[in-house]
Amino acid sequence: MQQNWKITTALLVFIFVVNMGYSQSNIQFKFYFNHQTWQEDSIYYNSAKEALQINRFMFYTSQWKAINTQDDTIELSKEHYLMNIQDGQSLKLPFHIPANVKKILFNIGVDSIKNTTGIQTGVLDPAKGMFWTWRSGYIMAKLQGTSPQANTAGNRFNYEVGGFQSPYNAVRTIVLALTPMQTQKQPLIIETHLEKWFNGKQLIQISENPNCHNAGKLAMQLADNYATMFTISSN
Repeated sequence: MQQNWKITTALLVFIFVVNMGYSQSNIQFKFYFNHQTWQEDSIYYNSAKEALQINRFMFYTSQWKAINTQDDTIELSKEHYLMNIQDGQSLKLPFHIPANVKKILFNIGVDSIKNTTGIQTGVLDPAKGMFWTWRSGYIMAKLQGTSPQANTAGNRFNYEVGGFQSPYNAVRTIVLALTPMQTQKQPLIIETHLEKWFNGKQLIQISENPNCHNAGKLAMQLADNYATMFTISSN
């Protein structure tokens, strides 16, 4: 009994010490449109006052890092993660954020190495529906839905953003600052504001551009837009 008590005590101390060094158990993404929680059956309006419904949103994220208050860069994960708005489990990242962090950094997209080193597995498996061709590579992010302003079959709009070669490299690095109060929250919530696809930096109108299916100018504009959609929740 005494030996078991010692083992239990040692385990509890270990868990306490480990937890003291971390501020979040994980990271979660939550989705909004014009500050309303996203619902698949809800109608929203973009900045051009176009009505729309969003039924699919997926994106890759990778190269997670943190910068602490001593300006040290801490690698959190080299893995690629596929975020899927319809799969709540995919929106919870498994790694921890150390204490005393003032910024987190991550990429939206798939790095050039993964685009050029043959067939990948796991979340990068082409069967996930986030891959174009071996020449054009991965879809970094996709947004799909319907809008009366889309002059397409079924009034569908479909934005697939990709490209990994200059001058059309769609990978974007996101840098988010954290306040001391935010670093204490468990989990850390990253708000993802979907309206930014249409007005983050460039005005995108569904009536003029209902589709994007290849690397190019429109894909770069969409990537620049959605790079602005992330904020750390203050609630």
